[in-house]
Amino acid sequence: MGSKLLGSALAVTLLLGTAASAVAAPSAADKETARRLMDEGKAFVQSGEYAKAVDSYKKAHDIMPVPTTGLALAKARAKVGLLVEAREVALEVVRMRTERGEPAVFGEARKEARELEAELAKRIPTVRVRVTNSETARITLDDAEVPPLVAHDPIPINPGKHVFAAKSVEGEARLELEIAEKDVKTLELTLVAKPGDTAKKAAPPAATPAAPLANEDEKGRRTPTATALLFGGFGLAAVGAIVGGVTGTMTLTKANDVKPQCENGICDPLARGDLDSAKTLATVSTISFIAAGVFAAVGVVGLVLPRESAATTGTLRVRFGPTGVMGAF
Repeated sequence: MGSKLLGSALAVTLLLGTAASAVAAPSAADKETARRLMDEGKAFVQSGEYAKAVDSYKKAHDIMPVPTTGLALAKARAKVGLLVEAREVALEVVRMRTERGEPAVFGEARKEARELEAELAKRIPTVRVRVTNSETARITLDDAEVPPLVAHDPIPINPGKHVFAAKSVEGEARLELEIAEKDVKTLELTLVAKPGDTAKKAAPPAATPAAPLANEDEKGRRTPTATALLFGGFGLAAVGAIVGGVTGTMTLTKANDVKPQCENGICDPLARGDLDSAKTLATVSTISFIAAGVFAAVGVVGLVLPRESAATTGTLRVRFGPTGVMGAF
C-alpha cells in the first residue's frame, strides 16, 4: 500500500496537477520541487533514514498539501517516534475535502490515514502532572510551558525521555522520566524552595535595639519580693521618721510648757496632765524612730537582693521606642 501511494515520479506529477483545483494553482517550479522531494523522501524510507524522510515529506506537503503527501509525512513521523505529530497530520488528511474528479488514490490515502490515526491514538502515552503543594505553579514539559488551562489534564506525549518541571513562588521541582508507548501516568511534583529563598524567609526582620526600661538594668528586673521590701521598707521608714519627728516636736513643746511649773523635781499637781502627755509623746516619738530605722533596713535588703535574669523571666515586655511599640521576652 505504501509503495502504491508513494508511486513513481510520473504519478506524483499527476496527483499534484489534479490537486490544483483545491488549492492555489502551483507553478511549474513548485510541481517540480514537490516531485523531487517526494522521490527523495521515498529513497530515505527505503534506506531506513526516516528522520531525513520526515524533512523531505514535510517540505513537499508544505508546497502541495494533498492526501498523499500528508499520509507519507504521517507515516515517516510515526517511524521516528513522533506519534503526536504523526496523528495530527493523519487527522488533517482525513479532514481534507473530497474534490470532484480527484484521483482515486486520494480517497485511498484518506482511508489509510483514518486507520493510521486510530492506531496512533492507542499508542500515544499520556501524563497527568500534579503539583502537591501549589495550585498556581507553572508547569513545563521539555522547557516548553504547558498552557495553564490544560496543565492538569492528561497530556499526550511522544515516547522517550522527557523533563517535567514546575515552578512558583513556593519553590520549584524538576523530574526526568522515561515514557513508553501506551503509558498512562500521573506524575506528582512537590515544590522545594531554594536554600537561599529559605534563608530569606526564615530570617527575622532587623529590629532597632530598645532602650532599657526605667528601674531596669542589663541584669534584669527585681523580683516581686525585692520590690515589696524596697518600696515597702523605705516607705514605712519615711512614715516612721515623720511620725517620730512630729511627736518629738510635740514632746518638746509640752516639756517647755511644764518646766515653769516644776522646781527641784517637784511639779505642780495641775501640771501632771501635761507631764503625762509629754511622756506619752516622747515614747511614741522614740518608737517611731526605731520603726523607721527597722523599715529603712528592710528597704536596704530589697535594694541589694539579686535581680531576675531578663532571659529567664518568660514575660512579655512591651517597649515604646522611636520606631513604635516593641516587645521582648
